[in-house]
Amino acid sequence: MSKKGGKGLGIAAAIVILLVAAAGPLMAGQDAAGETEKPVCLDCHRQPNINTNEGVQSSKAFCNDCHARPDCRRTVDGKDVPLHVSAETFNNNPHQYVACIHCHTDVARSPHRTAIGGQCRDCHTVHGEGTAHAPHLRIDCQACHFKHKVVRLDETDNRVKLAHMNTALQPIGLVDHGLDDAGNEQSCRRCHQPQNSAGAPAAVLPAKSLLCVVCHPSSLGVGHPIFWVALITFFGGIFLMVRFWFVGSVQGEEKSLHRKISLSSDAVWQTIFSKKVLTVLRVVVLDIILQRRILKNSVQRWSLHSLIFLAILIRFALSLLTGLMFSIDPDGRLALVLIDKNNPFTAFTYDFLGLCIFLGVLWAVIQRLVVKPAHVKTEIEDNITLGILGLLVILGFIAEAARILMTQLPAEIAVYAFVGYPLSEVLAFMPVDWRSAYPYLWYAHAIMGAVFVAYLPFGKLKHIFNVPLTHVLEEVSGVKKVQRV
Repeated sequence: MSKKGGKGLGIAAAIVILLVAAAGPLMAGQDAAGETEKPVCLDCHRQPNINTNEGVQSSKAFCNDCHARPDCRRTVDGKDVPLHVSAETFNNNPHQYVACIHCHTDVARSPHRTAIGGQCRDCHTVHGEGTAHAPHLRIDCQACHFKHKVVRLDETDNRVKLAHMNTALQPIGLVDHGLDDAGNEQSCRRCHQPQNSAGAPAAVLPAKSLLCVVCHPSSLGVGHPIFWVALITFFGGIFLMVRFWFVGSVQGEEKSLHRKISLSSDAVWQTIFSKKVLTVLRVVVLDIILQRRILKNSVQRWSLHSLIFLAILIRFALSLLTGLMFSIDPDGRLALVLIDKNNPFTAFTYDFLGLCIFLGVLWAVIQRLVVKPAHVKTEIEDNITLGILGLLVILGFIAEAARILMTQLPAEIAVYAFVGYPLSEVLAFMPVDWRSAYPYLWYAHAIMGAVFVAYLPFGKLKHIFNVPLTHVLEEVSGVKKVQRV
């Protein structure tokens, strides 16, 4: 063999070795994976989709080979369902530059039978309470945001989804990609109508108001006009109450507005930049939250007072915590737990606190109207306050029971609402269409909540504002006998 021929043979051998080395891992991978790991078209076509529009177009072209044809169909539950996707519809929405496989992540095998549909949450976060109520957390994105007419309640996982069939048992498309304005009231009426199949009330209800944050996680908006009236009344009352407090007596002075302002401003500055801030914290924890001064006077009075005050305070704290968690991590586990009324922790906690408030109100009513001890002086504003608070809690529990009943919440989930669930079983025996009745219950509860907030600065509960202020001012200023309103 010539020197030149040997050199050529060596080069050829080197090429063969390199090819074998390159193919070896691929072959080994195929053998190890078995038949379930066979490469298919989308294994390659999905790769360029992340950064290049070329990949997006190739993916859409591949999918449209079937789905763009009007005869693309599938049998679902024994019914013939069209799977035709209109290219015109798809190309006129914000997802026109998104590859099909980017959303439909479970169709990378052929032939495919998608089970989970588009995965919206891969790109979009869940709604916060500012745009959706807690019950909407169990509704698939497509049920609100896709153009269609019918939704259904999937009892297997208690979620509201696109329906395979309409109310006439006629097949409807499963992949209508035309996006809809979910804020349009007409889109809400897919669920919120008397003949709905999603367990929703038969009316489109307004969003909860900022005023509802006293007891519920709520949006930052004011909402319905009844809440505007309540808010204006509330702040008007707060202004009058604070003004009256500031002109109250200090150490025998009849008119002491300037003296009060001076004491307050001095106390603030001296407290912020001194060790007195620890004194303020002690007063807040012991005298305001734990109500140490009431406990010293009467254990019974402290127990009654705590049932109402601490329960409202804890619910208010949970509302603030929910808003904070949604602002930090709307997809976080804690945020979703706090806003989901059907979560075991949330359902139990809110029912327990609501029951505490009711028992406290009932105890106070018995004390003032039945027992009538000598040291208890009952005034008309006491009865008004107890009546408003009692009706508010009762209507809240009835509304909860109606919600559980009309949504057909499974017993294993609903049982954690240990007040609302038994009450729903009682309501079930009543000849009432609770889907139609629920909006009236909602408005009744909302109106009582608005009345409660509006009446706070005028009724007996106004002391929740001025008493803490008085306690703090007395401690940091050393001036006792500051008049309480």
